Amino acid sequence: MSSLRFRAASVVGALVLSGFAACSTGEVDLPASSPPSGDAGHMIGDAALPDDVDTEGPDGSDAGDAGDAGNAELPACTVDWCDTPLPIPDGGTLSLMDVWVPSKDEAWAVSQEGLVLRWSGTSWSVVWDAETPLYGVTGDPEGNIWAVGAEGAIFRGPAGAGWTPIPSGVTTDLVGICEASRDAEHPRNVAVVTENAVLRWNGDTDVDGMPVWTRSTFGELEKLYSISCSGSDVWVSGTSADFVQPGGRLYRSSDDDAGWEAQLASGKDGNLQIDFLQYETLSSIWAHDRKNIWTRGQIGIVYGLPGAGDGQLIWARERSQMASLATLSKRPTGIWGSAANDVWIVSSRGRVHHWDGTRVSITVTAKSWDVLESNLHAVSGSSASNVWVVGDNVALHRNVQDGGQD
Repeated sequence: MSSLRFRAASVVGALVLSGFAACSTGEVDLPASSPPSGDAGHMIGDAALPDDVDTEGPDGSDAGDAGDAGNAELPACTVDWCDTPLPIPDGGTLSLMDVWVPSKDEAWAVSQEGLVLRWSGTSWSVVWDAETPLYGVTGDPEGNIWAVGAEGAIFRGPAGAGWTPIPSGVTTDLVGICEASRDAEHPRNVAVVTENAVLRWNGDTDVDGMPVWTRSTFGELEKLYSISCSGSDVWVSGTSADFVQPGGRLYRSSDDDAGWEAQLASGKDGNLQIDFLQYETLSSIWAHDRKNIWTRGQIGIVYGLPGAGDGQLIWARERSQMASLATLSKRPTGIWGSAANDVWIVSSRGRVHHWDGTRVSITVTAKSWDVLESNLHAVSGSSASNVWVVGDNVALHRNVQDGGQD
């Protein structure tokens, strides 16, 4: 049975570009058959392991490469996603670690191989080689693209060109970057996460015009994986090896001059009162606001939704396994949403989960109805209809026939 795979650059050339122009403009090539159950996805409970996913078409036959019969070399769209060609070297790999999407006709991605890529609305191209692994990317209202990576590397490129290294003052790997809301005291509010610290820039510069970073450090037993900016808040997630209270860690800071407040995630699983962070490793986080928080753990997806009281959260967990963090590189999972009822969660084993405000389901990433054979590292978008998922040798664009409107 075939799964969605990328070909080398020699195959992805002229053959693929013509076939995928339709995916980016909304003229999609849907699979010949519909997804099982007719709801464009499996419930999360069906996706705990690759063997649990139905690999047959709705009629009981092998779904195979439905939709591209006669041209097996051409990747094609599923009902949920379009596979876009990447500039992968012959026999090489391109592990896309993060993606930032300013509009429906533009996206930026960075790779573990040190490359910065840009989506022009029709194709991906490499715009710069940092010559060091890159793990996070974002943009700002001034038109700068920011990239962070290995050994404290920070780069800034006006309009994605003329890249300049920015001193960070640390030598640990930087795995995520975002910018929270600005105010009079903080004309800039950039936040970067590393292993056990968060760097913040409020606009202050030194004599050479470079940003001056403040550093918040966390316990030696704690490891941070992800960062999310929402309004004036900055959230980070990770885990702790503390013997007394091990497990997931979730912190929020609304001001870089203030401390970090540990967030609790306790609630009921059925009739059992439990701590959803215990024994967890929270590898990604996305905050819509203080009442809608999403994290990805090894045991499952942990989320807090509005409760009855002021500021109260009701926490829950949807169980869904992922590969061990020890087997993966930086950024093993990613979360992004356009709204509190439209949240996307990606992780290893090629899964893309979606929360629609009522339930979590797994979307179709491979034309055989099997899971995608790729570790997925990040998801982002500019609207509900313009969503990108990136990972090892893969960049998926949400398949929406109207082309998406920002």
